[in-house]
Amino acid sequence: MLEQLAATHQLNLTSDVLYVGRAASVEEKIASQFQIPFTGLVVGGIRSLGVRTQAQNFLRMLRASRVAGDAIAHFKPNVILATGGYVSAPALWAGWRKKIPIVIELPDLEPGWAIQATWRLSKQVAVSFDEVLKYFARGRATVTGYPVRAEFFQATREAGRAQFQLEKNFPVVTVFGGSQGAHALNEAVRTNLKELLAATQIIHICGTRDKMALDAERALLETASAARYHVFEYLNTEMPLALAAADVIVARAGAATLGEFPAVGVPSILVPGLFAQGHQEKNADFLAARGAALKIAEGNLEREFVTTLKNLLNDAAQLETMRAAMKQLARPDAAGHIGNLLYEYAR
Repeated sequence: MLEQLAATHQLNLTSDVLYVGRAASVEEKIASQFQIPFTGLVVGGIRSLGVRTQAQNFLRMLRASRVAGDAIAHFKPNVILATGGYVSAPALWAGWRKKIPIVIELPDLEPGWAIQATWRLSKQVAVSFDEVLKYFARGRATVTGYPVRAEFFQATREAGRAQFQLEKNFPVVTVFGGSQGAHALNEAVRTNLKELLAATQIIHICGTRDKMALDAERALLETASAARYHVFEYLNTEMPLALAAADVIVARAGAATLGEFPAVGVPSILVPGLFAQGHQEKNADFLAARGAALKIAEGNLEREFVTTLKNLLNDAAQLETMRAAMKQLARPDAAGHIGNLLYEYAR
């Protein structure tokens, strides 16, 4: 999103933007790659935890607010863009105390705890869909769409298959469990790998924890099958191509699902995680209700995963209908709308 904002509003990422995010995270690595100044915060959750852990994390929040306040005082921003999550709260509180205008971008279909606690500090909340407006006072939220990198709209199936050296006329499935991976999805692939590779090629973004086990499983395959299995801990610049290459995406249902999957227009099988106040369940239901995705409960993966995937790959008419439904949800102008909000409220 920052790249798209920079392109449409003449921002220099290395001098006009300060990224405040979770310390030692994927976002810090990405910021470093693009030479974006980064301030790392150490934070933790508050809700549904033991009293001792809550107390420790509350102290972390206070310390993080001081770190964020020092960074904001030094950088002197004209406006703050926040995207929710526990890590955003300390920066929002610090910015509000310093009277810096705030715009919040809410990608999910429902505000989480951090947004519920802080949205009143903002000038405006940018939401992805009309259905989200009901959570905010009239006039305090604007539908902008979900912002994603321009590369997601530019990526093509042909370019994706060339990037990963895939067979042109053999189905492709991309499996993605978020930046940290998803063990349940990884296990569903690992335990059914031979059967899956008889029907499809797989691009698997698995995270760090399960990479060794998946590499070991790949090593047991015959050469032809192994060549159809492409497993990675994480993808950044290649991610749009990994999604666009697919006939079907199998994934969790995090917020990015609502923006990136429509941008590439690929049908999905979603397995929502049972965390974050059920946001993923709502995201999956939203796409499924519009005919863009199928949903499998995590507890049913073992029984339903392979059959659901193979049936979908073999139904060209359903794939085409789902592809059209997914594309209809795309908003290529979203980052521009958010950029306009930032310029409107910048002091």
